Amino acid sequence: MARPREFSNETIFYAVYLALCQKGISKLTINDISNEANISPAGLLKRFGSKKGILLAYSDFVVQLTKKSFDEALKKEESSINALKKIYKNAMKLADDPVSLANHASFYLESTSDPDLLQISKKRLDILDKGTQTLLKQAIAQGEIKKCDVNVISTVLQSSVGGAMLLWIRNPERTIEALIDDCFSVILRPYH
Repeated sequence: MARPREFSNETIFYAVYLALCQKGISKLTINDISNEANISPAGLLKRFGSKKGILLAYSDFVVQLTKKSFDEALKKEESSINALKKIYKNAMKLADDPVSLANHASFYLESTSDPDLLQISKKRLDILDKGTQTLLKQAIAQGEIKKCDVNVISTVLQSSVGGAMLLWIRNPERTIEALIDDCFSVILRPYH
């Protein structure tokens, strides 16, 4: 008798990401995730209990990835501003076209009606904000930028990058990376 194949949560979460990029949250099914992960729907349900269980676990995974990206950036001996840019760019790098990015973003926008998913999303946004502020403070300490209100700059950077994502979805003539570079350049210019 053959042993059942083992699937790591990371493999499954990557499949969730791919399925979200293809379908968006409103059309996402267990079968979509199952097809991407090459695991049976029953296997997914046995591990996570429900579609919502999968999405909650995926959300927790994204929170851990966000935290890890900031922890690693703080340890590197490079420009804090460049490290921060890389974090924002890497967050969008797997969505290689505007439709995929819009579909994935729908997960965060539409999950606000679910209190459990919203709570995890808020946790991720809190890590993003605190991490951005920490790297901005480090940039000030390293002399990369002048002293500024890091709380305000963090909020404006996050808003600007989110807006850049929406602009790219509507008009992909420029790359999302170039738009993110513009956000950083314009917002931080007065502090160089």
